[in-house]
Amino acid sequence: MVIQVVNFPFCNFYSLERFLRVESHEFRVLSVADSVSVSDTVLLPGVGTFRQGMEHLHETGLESMLLRHASAGGRVIGICLGMQILLDASSESPGVEGLGLIPGVCERIPADPSFSVPHIGWNPLVLPDFLHASVRQLGMPSSVSFSDFYFVHSFVAKPSVADAIIASFEHPSGHLAAAISLGSVIGFQFHPEKSGSAGYRLLNHVLAP
Repeated sequence: MVIQVVNFPFCNFYSLERFLRVESHEFRVLSVADSVSVSDTVLLPGVGTFRQGMEHLHETGLESMLLRHASAGGRVIGICLGMQILLDASSESPGVEGLGLIPGVCERIPADPSFSVPHIGWNPLVLPDFLHASVRQLGMPSSVSFSDFYFVHSFVAKPSVADAIIASFEHPSGHLAAAISLGSVIGFQFHPEKSGSAGYRLLNHVLAP
């Protein structure tokens, strides 16, 4: 298995690259569409707008490649913006279609005087009841603390598939999506590659062959 990392030119994925090198993962950077084995994992990191992300994927042919890979059962992991563009659309960029690998939309985090947006900082994860007995569905080894994950975002995923939210974080309006999953596709709103040892353990577990 090779880890294929999609390169968005408008964001810096130094932290993710450092994780891959430190943990001795075999990887290569994808700047244009290329052949990808179904056994490979495609990592879709990113910081930026929904429109920027989708325009780049479309212009480079990576959009079609990602759709084919996921359709064949290949694993796709989105981080931050990469998670959001797994969905159908976002209110951040009206009229722009996402990858649609997980049905749903992204909306701005609800306004509340006690919760700053952009949401920047460390938050514990909350698992839904159906996951308490099997954290493997999140790709989270049971030894990982659920209190050590770093978020930077203004929009939040709202999948329309039942049980697609596999972890959330607390907001005054209720629990909001921190991780989503459907089939071979998974998305993390937080940055595991910037979340210290807990994030490294999570990524190593998810990237295991």
